[in-house]
Amino acid sequence: MLMNVRDMKKQKGQGIVEYALLLAFILAIAIAMQGSGIDTAIANTFTRVAQALGFETDQDKWSTMNANDLLNDSASAAARLASDRDFLSNIGNHFIGMDKATLASILKVNVSKLDKIDSNGILLGHFTEDTDADGNFIKTNFDNQISASGNDLFNWATKSPDGTAFDSSRRYLFSDYALSNSQEFYNNGKKKTGNGIKIMNIGFDSDGKVTSVNLAVNPNSGKEIDGRTSRADLNVTVTK
Repeated sequence: MLMNVRDMKKQKGQGIVEYALLLAFILAIAIAMQGSGIDTAIANTFTRVAQALGFETDQDKWSTMNANDLLNDSASAAARLASDRDFLSNIGNHFIGMDKATLASILKVNVSKLDKIDSNGILLGHFTEDTDADGNFIKTNFDNQISASGNDLFNWATKSPDGTAFDSSRRYLFSDYALSNSQEFYNNGKKKTGNGIKIMNIGFDSDGKVTSVNLAVNPNSGKEIDGRTSRADLNVTVTK
């Protein structure tokens, strides 16, 4: 027997309500567990589910907003910073559990350098941004230092499947500090530094496996915004 149109509409409406309740439940758990490490995983799941259902996430909104409008939006500053820290954490988590030889091969350095990384760190790549004179977003540029080809760093940072092509039509770093250093025109036309992502320290266990990774954005350069954000805000340590 064919289902009538009224029943179909009713079931569809119920399905949307159920998905909305599920998203609210996931968000509540993430808030309750904030700071535990589990909250990041739940928040990432929440974002992926929302995107799959066609809902616009904050990251979607921020990805193409005018840079000046974002920098002036103090209400979203903490959430944007948290998003950037998750971005770095995703990269660090990729290395946890690796042995030294594998890690050295990926980072293109001698194994000996992993035990004592100098103050310059190990550059993984750059995310820079093109805007017009009014701060309107044009595109993001990606420079993957650790791979001559491919988008490894981008895939790790965004938790995309291996081989996913870089999408230049959106930005990926949203915090005040990242924005202030990726804009060519925002800083009175001065040369942009871009956002260089670096590994500053790596911890190993007795078997030579990675137990912790410290990552930072522009740790030795970049413009700080007094009273709002600094390079110290984008310094993240991921542990096993």
